[in-house]
Amino acid sequence: MNTLRQFGIDPIALFRAIKALPRFIKQAFKFRKLNIGSTVRLAPALQDYRAAAGSSDGHYFWQDLICAKWINEENPNRHFDVGSRIDGYIAHLLSFREVTLLDIRPSDLKFPGLNVVIGDAQENLDEYQNSFDSVSSLHSIEHFGLGRYGDNLDALGHKKGLQNIANCVQLGGHLYVSFPIGKEQVEFNSQRIIRPLWPVEELTNFELQKFVLIPWRAQPIMDSSPENVETKITGQAGLYKFRRIK
Repeated sequence: MNTLRQFGIDPIALFRAIKALPRFIKQAFKFRKLNIGSTVRLAPALQDYRAAAGSSDGHYFWQDLICAKWINEENPNRHFDVGSRIDGYIAHLLSFREVTLLDIRPSDLKFPGLNVVIGDAQENLDEYQNSFDSVSSLHSIEHFGLGRYGDNLDALGHKKGLQNIANCVQLGGHLYVSFPIGKEQVEFNSQRIIRPLWPVEELTNFELQKFVLIPWRAQPIMDSSPENVETKITGQAGLYKFRRIK
C-alpha cells in the first residue's frame, strides 16, 4: 500500500471517495434547488464527512507534544535539533524557545528564533561537541544511511548518527530521540525498525530517564520500559529521554 502511495495512489482514500460519491451527488442536486442567486461550482471534499474533529491519534502528534512538554519543563539554555519535523515538533518548541536545527535538506524557512544549519549527522559534529544542554532528534535517526534524503549510503548510518548527536550534549544535559521500534530490520530505503533497547545499550554515557511507547494509531503508553516492548507488534515508536551522566 505504501508503495502505491509513492506513485500518487492512495487505495484507502480512493475507496472512501467512491463510497462517499453517491451522497455527494444527491446533496449537490438538493443544494442546487435550495440555492438562489449564488454561483455554484462543484468542488468535492469526499474525505471529510466521517472524519473526526482534527487528528490526534497519530504517533507524530503524540511524540511532538510529549517531547515539547518535557523540554518546556526542563527549560534548557540552548536547544539543538537534528532532522525533526518542522511543521509539528519544531513549531511547538519555537513557541517558547530558540532552536538550532541541523538538517541535510535545505530550508528557506525564516522564523524568529530558528537557526537552520545544513549538515549531515552521519559525519562528525565536532563543532557542536558538548555545546548544548538540550538536544533532540525525533523520527530521523532511522533514516540515516539509506539515501532517502540524499544522504550517503551507510549500513551503520544510524549508529554513527546517534553517537554524533549524543556527543553534542553537555554533561548533565538531556537527549531526546524517537524512532520506529520492534523486531530489527531495514525497510530500504524508507526506514529502519530498531530494537527498543538499542539506544540504551549504545549510550553508555547516559541514563534513561523516561520512555514512552507510541503506537501508530492509539494512545501513548506513558512511563513504560523498552525492556517490556513486544517486538512482534508492528507499527509502534519509542520516545526516549536521556540525561548525560559522564
